[in-house]
Amino acid sequence: MNQPNYFLRVVAFVSILFSAVWASPPTPVSVAKRAVCTPASAGNAGTDDVPAIQAAFKSCGNGGTIVIPAGKTYAIRSTLSFAGCVNCDFQVEGTLKMSEDLTFWNGKQAVILISGVTGARMRSVTGTGLVDGNGVPYWIQFAADSSYRRPTLVYITGSSAITISSLRFKNPANVFHSVTGGSSNVVYDSLRMDATSTANATAKNTDGFDIGTSSHVTVRNTMVTNQDDCVALKAGSNFALVSNITCDGSHGLSVGSLGGGAGSKDSVTNAFLGPAVMKNSAKAVGIKLYEGGSSHGVATVSNVTWSGITVQNCDYAIQIQSCYSAADTTNCVSNTDSLTGVTFTGFTGTTSTKFSPVVANLNCAPSSTCNVVVNGFSVKPPSGTASVLCSNIDGSLGLSCSGKASG
Repeated sequence: MNQPNYFLRVVAFVSILFSAVWASPPTPVSVAKRAVCTPASAGNAGTDDVPAIQAAFKSCGNGGTIVIPAGKTYAIRSTLSFAGCVNCDFQVEGTLKMSEDLTFWNGKQAVILISGVTGARMRSVTGTGLVDGNGVPYWIQFAADSSYRRPTLVYITGSSAITISSLRFKNPANVFHSVTGGSSNVVYDSLRMDATSTANATAKNTDGFDIGTSSHVTVRNTMVTNQDDCVALKAGSNFALVSNITCDGSHGLSVGSLGGGAGSKDSVTNAFLGPAVMKNSAKAVGIKLYEGGSSHGVATVSNVTWSGITVQNCDYAIQIQSCYSAADTTNCVSNTDSLTGVTFTGFTGTTSTKFSPVVANLNCAPSSTCNVVVNGFSVKPPSGTASVLCSNIDGSLGLSCSGKASG
């Protein structure tokens, strides 16, 4: 081989290669930035800040970010809708506070409405975000007039891929969170929720989560202090998951109430609840079913499990009611409801003194199907030997029953 010629050819090739590289630099990849909008607050409780927030949704709602800055309070004097949000990120670092306007809010569905939305996050990055329901005047009004219709604090309907996380929710006028209308893939994560009664106002109907017609709804890593259901799986709930939740002062992790409407066919299917710490509650967990008769419907509860429940000063660890809301809960009309694949497992702790030594009250209707199993149950009364009341259980419950149930 002619070495000088070979060397010259290599040098020429390398020169051509580098010339091509430098002559044709790679086309830079364009990375789209999320649009960011920070709506201005009027700074006084008498001016509605919702129009400014809605304008931000219109400008930045399509894949962008709307920021409520820390240290600022925004007056919510009308329903705040997520209309215009498509994969948007609503970051609440300051405070959203519902107005004290009893006339306006009477009959309104929601304070914050997420309807027909696909893809949305409502969260606090810093953990300072607060949604204040300003509930006291509404609790007082409802106590004086039970026909007064209070809005839900956050209402999700007909929506999917929604996440609400790392926020505090305080003193709702009514329910904290509702999800229904065929919504799917909704996640509530790392929330702190508290409804605190005062000397002049008792919190009323402040359910933590009402999960209705929906699929794949998750509640996790959350603390709730209230005086009604911590979580209520309503008619149409399918594939609900509740985990790592602490509930204080509530009516428990509930299925129902079901079968309340004339001719209704209500169902709750495929749910798993636990682990959970249940404190100072009327019951830790339970099922609420209306009595039978022409004024009520039929309920189906299938494949529902409560697991890893710690009971701390709850009146009952488990309660099944088949005469819910009946005038005479000891002699109500038998329903034909169906409970199948219902499991209570891994229960520990101590009940309150209210029904001691009874720790569980499982009352199924005589004409119903009641396939219920309890295992790994070691809940005790404050003193004495634990007693479990049971009626009309099909098959082996897994616990010894010491008397007839009611309710």
